[in-house]
Amino acid sequence: MVYPLAEQRLAQQHSTAHDVNPVQDEAIAVSLEAFAQAIVDAHQGMALMTGGALDLATLPGTLLDSRSGHQLLKEIGIKGRYYTKIANGKTYVIFKGYPAVREVLKGTRYLSSSPKVVAFGIGPEAIRAGGRANAIIMITCYVALDIMQFIMSDTQLYSELFANIIVDVAIGAVAIGAGMAAAAAGALLAGAITTVAIPALAITAGAIVVGMAVGMALGQLDKMFGLREKLSAALRWTGEAVARGLQKTGQVIREAQVSMRQKVEELERRSNRFFYDLERETIWHLGGPDLYNQIYRR
Repeated sequence: MVYPLAEQRLAQQHSTAHDVNPVQDEAIAVSLEAFAQAIVDAHQGMALMTGGALDLATLPGTLLDSRSGHQLLKEIGIKGRYYTKIANGKTYVIFKGYPAVREVLKGTRYLSSSPKVVAFGIGPEAIRAGGRANAIIMITCYVALDIMQFIMSDTQLYSELFANIIVDVAIGAVAIGAGMAAAAAGALLAGAITTVAIPALAITAGAIVVGMAVGMALGQLDKMFGLREKLSAALRWTGEAVARGLQKTGQVIREAQVSMRQKVEELERRSNRFFYDLERETIWHLGGPDLYNQIYRR
């Protein structure tokens, strides 16, 4: 059964959809571009305001560390204390204070590999796991942000993009490593030097501050010595050298192909001439002059 009014309404909707889609697509493209530009501006603005200590790539890791520290302080109290100690080849986390006031960490000593301890970001295993997670987040964010900046820029070269990614990731990795080392050293030295454990707040805050300070110092060194510019120039020179080398190699291969083809053609020509002469000599000697003249002197 045919419904003319329904078909007419569907046709009008289809026509309207076709008329609106280009405008909607353009609006979506503009909104995405504005969103990307806002992210890039926020990333650069945060780095400028903090002197390079924080940006959108390092902020997630810092927030995760702060969250772990907050959970630990909530468990053992703002005055809670702990330290790590190595005995018989095993690393232990020792807590000071009253176990009764703690909800999860009821004991006074745990292996550093204990799930309870790792859950609160304490001990070498937890520090390594946290460092790996922060590094993955940091690298992913830096790559995405640097690519976004490259896309939004009209003048940036590929060599500058790769230089930015390499320098940003290197600085971030060193800062994360410094924070991990500070956290591990603070807890370990507390047990090795004194019997009075360092407050957990000092260890957590110290690790975060050390990581941020190292990142800021490396950022300043980058600006002072122009590491990005020098690396970009080196990458550009390397790319051009590789391109020239590939071009030269291609030229040599083409010349070798031409030379080989000419030699093959010359060998084929001489071979044909040899067999032609051999054929004539054979017919002359075996068939006699009459047969030879009959074939070649018609």
